[in-house]
Amino acid sequence: MSSSVAESTRTTAPSGGAGLFQRLSSFLVGAGLSALVTQYFIFEELKAGNQLMLRKQSELESRVYKLEKK
Repeated sequence: MSSSVAESTRTTAPSGGAGLFQRLSSFLVGAGLSALVTQYFIFEELKAGNQLMLRKQSELESRVYKLEKK
């Protein structure tokens, strides 16, 4: 009888923590989410920079046009 009690406590005892697969999958999910957020912020920064450059290019073109008109 004591051997079956020992077996049941051995099978229901909590493990030493998260397994390798769980740790690896948690790391990959975290890395993926941070990559997506970083990609979004980089895209927004590039979009704002391109708009600024286009506006400055337009200003330069209008200044050159006014100078050539004289």
